[in-house]
Amino acid sequence: MSKRLYALFIVISLFILALSGCSKPVPPQGGFEKPIKIGLILPMKGNLETYGTLCKNAIDIAVEEVNDKGGISGRKIEVLPGDDTANEKVAASITNQYVDIQKVSAIIGPYTTQSSTLAAPVANKAGVPMITIRASDPNITQIGNYIFRACYVNTYQGTILGRFAGQDLKLKRVAVMYNTSNPDAKTLIDNFKQELGKSGGILVGEQSYDPNTTDFTAQVSEVAKAGPDAILLTDFDSKDGLIIKKAADMGVKCTFLGTDLWNPENLLKVAGDAAVGSYFTAHFSPNDPDKKVQEFVELYKSDYGTKPGPSAALSYDAISLVIEAIKRANSSDPGKIRDALANIKNFKGATGTFSFDKDRNPKKGGTILKIEQNAQVFVKHVEP
Repeated sequence: MSKRLYALFIVISLFILALSGCSKPVPPQGGFEKPIKIGLILPMKGNLETYGTLCKNAIDIAVEEVNDKGGISGRKIEVLPGDDTANEKVAASITNQYVDIQKVSAIIGPYTTQSSTLAAPVANKAGVPMITIRASDPNITQIGNYIFRACYVNTYQGTILGRFAGQDLKLKRVAVMYNTSNPDAKTLIDNFKQELGKSGGILVGEQSYDPNTTDFTAQVSEVAKAGPDAILLTDFDSKDGLIIKKAADMGVKCTFLGTDLWNPENLLKVAGDAAVGSYFTAHFSPNDPDKKVQEFVELYKSDYGTKPGPSAALSYDAISLVIEAIKRANSSDPGKIRDALANIKNFKGATGTFSFDKDRNPKKGGTILKIEQNAQVFVKHVEP
């Protein structure tokens, strides 16, 4: 190349560089923004596989709703599936991967209290908000400021039942029977007593039993002496069914109140017709006529051909709360999402209207269901 041509080449090159320096970079046209990652920890295999699938179904619906509208500020939501098989060590390992490698903005799950017990400390230490789905042990959110829950705590059911018993059933004299191995029973009973008292009701008898008890003649005899309008039971259906059947056999006529530990079908198998007319708490009912509930039910039915249950509804609310927090924070930064989440007030979900207390437990109501022959009937949603 001659010196003249070489000089011309240099001049042209410098001119092109000057032009490129003056022009503005062209922004990416849709789809190039990094997605906002949310990690899931669900039991997708093993004994709780069915529940994991129900949870994932509901989460997919909520994410699809957002992404079909363009995402959040142009960024799509990407959910990362994590299967802990309801094993707490696996749950902790998945959490480590999410916070160290995947750099997620938030975590939904785990499903169980056991898995949450080991996963929550990892998320909290890393400063990543986690919303457990059905971990109702009051101690879970005490692990740290980044741990939330979608379900109510076990003991809150006492408040719900006490309010319903006093205000709706107009009960004045209620007896209690509880399993001494249940660490939450006493607090639940205290909450029930406090709410019942606001309507003029009182506890007239309290009987306990150890977990090996199968004959409840002595306990039923004692509470029957007090002439209760109702008996509050705080155990699983296998035990409470035996108590209800024994009371019927002994001619004790009263209303029975239970918690979400009851499976109505199992209770009816154990107690028979004596269980008909009993009331119990639940997180959700697809038969609740509330507009938000029915919108969710229709979305779920259109995708999966069946009505959703409590696990699906709680999962839908958990992911919806995180999405709402991301919108309010206008950021995918975990710390900002955590702060936005803690400050949420009166957010309408499928399982109730959410606000979080200082311990990041939801202040929302609960559903009351009534057991009828071969059916569980929606009675009402009790607000906090």
